Amino acid sequence: LMPGYILHLTAARMYLDQLPPDDPLRCDPKQQNDFFAGNLIPDSVRDKSRSHFRDPAYIDRMIEWPHPDRFLQKYRDLTGNAGCRGYWFHLYIDRRFFRDYIPTAAEFLDENGADTDRRDKAAYVLLKKSGEKVEVSQYLSEEYYYGDYTRLNTWLLKRYRLPDVLEPPENPGIEEVDYRDLEKVLEELRGYRGVPEEAAEHFKGFDREELLRFLESAARTAHYEWTRKTAGVTAHT
Repeated sequence: LMPGYILHLTAARMYLDQLPPDDPLRCDPKQQNDFFAGNLIPDSVRDKSRSHFRDPAYIDRMIEWPHPDRFLQKYRDLTGNAGCRGYWFHLYIDRRFFRDYIPTAAEFLDENGADTDRRDKAAYVLLKKSGEKVEVSQYLSEEYYYGDYTRLNTWLLKRYRLPDVLEPPENPGIEEVDYRDLEKVLEELRGYRGVPEEAAEHFKGFDREELLRFLESAARTAHYEWTRKTAGVTAHT
């Protein structure tokens, strides 16, 4: 259950747009490029457990949360790097998305219709927007969950002025990823231009405006959290 690349870029744009106009992350093209690239790199690997700093104790759950604090503890010396900040922001958005947004949109049920968070028990998904109940495999397909991401892509690219091209930066020292893999992500991004813009009007699993309001709110909170945490203040998310 991963938010798509375009959703991550959209959240990253929201984050940048709230910064002061003279903030280097917002006004320096190189830093902005590295922030966007760092924001995509955690999803460039096949096994995302390590790159997302997940807790192995929850590997059997339908939803596994990243632990951005663990990333920050390991790479505190890199927090001045725009790519590192983008990486942390990706983990933060994923955590908020899974913890706070998904439960408002979908509920996982076992064969008897009872709530479950176990991967081996979940048989159905109740879509809270429509009240429809579908099988998990159908939900996690281009018809529903991932399809909504695809239908949004071109509309989001235009509405939020998302970057068409990114230059893969040097890895600042993050061991969990290989920055050379970013090129595969960028190639996929280029392919999303073929999705008709009007496809964004036909959502099946999410409410588009609710999703965007959530991302805006999460991006604002992320800036506050980053400022506190990199200033040495301990906080829990």
